[in-house]
Amino acid sequence: MKKLITNLGLLITTVLTIYTGLLIQLEYHMGNHGYKPLDKSVIGLDYSDWSIFHKISIIILLILFVFHILLHWKWYKNVISKRLFNKNRQVITLTVIFLLVAITGFIPWIIDFMNGNESTRNGFIEIHDKIAIILSIYFILHIIKRLKWFVISFERIREK
Repeated sequence: MKKLITNLGLLITTVLTIYTGLLIQLEYHMGNHGYKPLDKSVIGLDYSDWSIFHKISIIILLILFVFHILLHWKWYKNVISKRLFNKNRQVITLTVIFLLVAITGFIPWIIDFMNGNESTRNGFIEIHDKIAIILSIYFILHIIKRLKWFVISFERIREK
């Protein structure tokens, strides 16, 4: 049950994070060449609202990701100790890309918090945005591969 709740939480928060991230990228960053129409409203929310929504979903996603890793720690240890990287390439790649996206996403927060250089901050955001697109693709492949597990888990709950 713990795994189902964690995985379902990961699914929901990842979809929200991808949605808000893409919305921010498409509506407020791409093609603006530095101009961010902060007052532009999309579905009733402006840039600041979407940014807060994105940050909240990221924090929840990170907490669930850590919990997910802990639930699967034995699997990770086996993959590493038995060097089963090729057999588990998709999940290992997903994990590494997730960590890269997290790092390149949190660095701009730190730069902003410390009143650092804005163009360095924007550079990290650009890197983050590009890697996040790759992460989104891997996430979709990861879910498709595990769709049967979700269906079986929900059927077991319904039978109880």
